[in-house]
Amino acid sequence: MDLKSLSRAMLSAALATTLSAAPALAESVVPEPPSTRAAKTPPAVKPAQEQPPVVKPAQEQPPVDAKVKAARPEIEVVFVLDTTGSMSGLLEGAKAKIYSIASRIAQGRPTPHLKVGLVAYRDVGDDYVTKRFDLSDDLDTVFANLRRFEAGGGGDTPEHVGRGLGEAVSKLSWNQDRSVMKAIFLVGDAPPAKHNDDWDFKFWAKRAREQHIVVNTVRCGSDEETQVAWKYVSKLTDGTFDSIDQSGGMVAVATPYDAELSKVNAALASKTLYTGKAEVQAANKARADAMAELAPEAAAERISYMRKTSRGGSGSAGAPAPSSAPKAVGGAVDLVAAPASLASVSDDELPSELKGLSVEGRAKKVQQLSDEKKALETQASKLAAEREAWLAKNRPEKEDAFDANVMKGVKAQAAKHGVTY
Repeated sequence: MDLKSLSRAMLSAALATTLSAAPALAESVVPEPPSTRAAKTPPAVKPAQEQPPVVKPAQEQPPVDAKVKAARPEIEVVFVLDTTGSMSGLLEGAKAKIYSIASRIAQGRPTPHLKVGLVAYRDVGDDYVTKRFDLSDDLDTVFANLRRFEAGGGGDTPEHVGRGLGEAVSKLSWNQDRSVMKAIFLVGDAPPAKHNDDWDFKFWAKRAREQHIVVNTVRCGSDEETQVAWKYVSKLTDGTFDSIDQSGGMVAVATPYDAELSKVNAALASKTLYTGKAEVQAANKARADAMAELAPEAAAERISYMRKTSRGGSGSAGAPAPSSAPKAVGGAVDLVAAPASLASVSDDELPSELKGLSVEGRAKKVQQLSDEKKALETQASKLAAEREAWLAKNRPEKEDAFDANVMKGVKAQAAKHGVTY
């Protein structure tokens, strides 16, 4: 082929290549509507060296809701209690069993985050009509509040049940998230009184249903009018209804570990150094003293509850021991739990045990109590684990007791929120 012919051939080939590439070039510069692009034949695969970085398959990425699934389920329980004179047996039993009830709720899988609230009611003309304490996840605070309830007044029926239920529904800080289990346990032996006020029993039963709060009712004794009212609200809100003995029927369950756990619980209550003004320190010391004086079963159940909940529900043997001393309240700091705070405490807010000591002496005292506390917590965790294993084989079930009926209601509703027992 002569030079002139060769040049014509090369020019023709170059022109053909340019024309064939033109549509692809146009596509990359001028976007087309999605419908038009979808109809086109996919472009040829580029050479390997021009491929974009490989993206991992979707299944290898953590799911979007992984954090949500990993979160502990929330359970909120409010006890609405008749505190008239005829309820003295149940009230004293409830005080003894509050740690046991909470400990059994904490046995759910996954371990739930529990908050408890309290409402006491009597009737117009009594020392009070209602007393209420908001939802709290500090069970020592719940116990301290429950101890303030004393049976008295009454002597006649009916009682102001509507106001007790209404305040529980409307004046406590319920979580508005639908995924949170919300339950009321209405406990009493007399029917609702009818007063010309804003606390109509049936109205607040309906409001409970609208707010997705389940009302479980526990009738003490055998009053038939009470049964009618209790069944009405439990059926309306998908709750449970049960009748129990007037006294509550709660039986103490003694184990071979209770006495030792009671001693450890009392010792832990003493390993505290609360800061603050004199009245704040006194209030915290009173709480610690109350914890130290718990009956053996209640003390053992308190330690068991702390063990189950302080690690977010981790029951593994290798996990850190739970902190079982009462939490500081009222703006105080427990220096044994937070030794780093010592440097920022003014002299007038130091606990009496540290006053008069040098800076080095204060630090030494805090460290000493902290070491003693850790040793006690390790001992408590071991004893509580052994006690729980014993109870799993030997716990008697009294199905007509108050605590057994609470667990019956909790189990039924918790299953709907992904918590099993």
